[in-house]
Amino acid sequence: MGEQKNPYQILGLPENADRELVEKKYGALVRQYKQRTDEYGTTNEDLDYYNEITKAYNEIMGIDGDYTDTDPTNIIPYSIRKKWHKISSFFDSYKLLICGGLLIVVIGVLTYLQLKDASKQDLYIKFVGAFSSGYADSEDGYIDRQIAAKSTVVEEPLVSYFTVVDGETSLLDQSAKNGAVQFRSEFTGGALDIIIIDKENLDVYVDQLVFLRLDDFLEEHKEDPGFSNLDLYHYENTGEEDDRTQSGVYAVEISSMEFFEGMNLVKRYPEERQTMYLAIARTSKNLEKAKAFAAEVIATNKE
Repeated sequence: MGEQKNPYQILGLPENADRELVEKKYGALVRQYKQRTDEYGTTNEDLDYYNEITKAYNEIMGIDGDYTDTDPTNIIPYSIRKKWHKISSFFDSYKLLICGGLLIVVIGVLTYLQLKDASKQDLYIKFVGAFSSGYADSEDGYIDRQIAAKSTVVEEPLVSYFTVVDGETSLLDQSAKNGAVQFRSEFTGGALDIIIIDKENLDVYVDQLVFLRLDDFLEEHKEDPGFSNLDLYHYENTGEEDDRTQSGVYAVEISSMEFFEGMNLVKRYPEERQTMYLAIARTSKNLEKAKAFAAEVIATNKE
């Protein structure tokens, strides 16, 4: 085994060579290496030679070096390529966690924006049954704007429809089934405030703990204008098993009341069959405002 060369011998320099001479010599050797590998390609021997002279140069200059560069002629400095490789390896190792984290952040941002937008809505009104939105040919023609313009209670109502006609409340129709699922999730989650509903659908949902019992509300307002001679929807608890709905009043007939007259609302049944009741969602988070709006609508009763 030959005697191990010191760094100066590897670079072909005397041991008393100064730093300037070392830099010039190393630069010349690297240029020679690049010319040779550009012309003939890089072999393992070439890489060993490059790493050897670079290690010698770093030892003389007092530089901590990494001698595993497999592409020393790359124009991108090895230190940068090495850092990028570490970053890439990190992402490869934890890409599922990173993607999951990013997904959570995106969902969080979207939820925040949705809640921020929803916070502008001060009452959620749902039309259920034989109702749908009419065509709005003007900026203020949509029913939410019409309600806001007429009401002194709400400023930014949110209005939606669950249109069900001709017995589709049996949920045999897929669109009715999807609408029913959404309706249930809305009142279960406390999103709904006011429900405008026809009698056929009222009969379907009254025993499902959807509506607020109105007896106390009606007693409180019995002396107010419009509250006499009301057509009320009474529910009688027969005592059957699992029937948790108390007997009482759960909706007020508003078909003949003036509040919704002239609004952009399509009633899907013939006049002799069409009914229109107002109920308050039992799970409403805006209960006082919902009651105030209900009182405002009932006040337009044509006594």
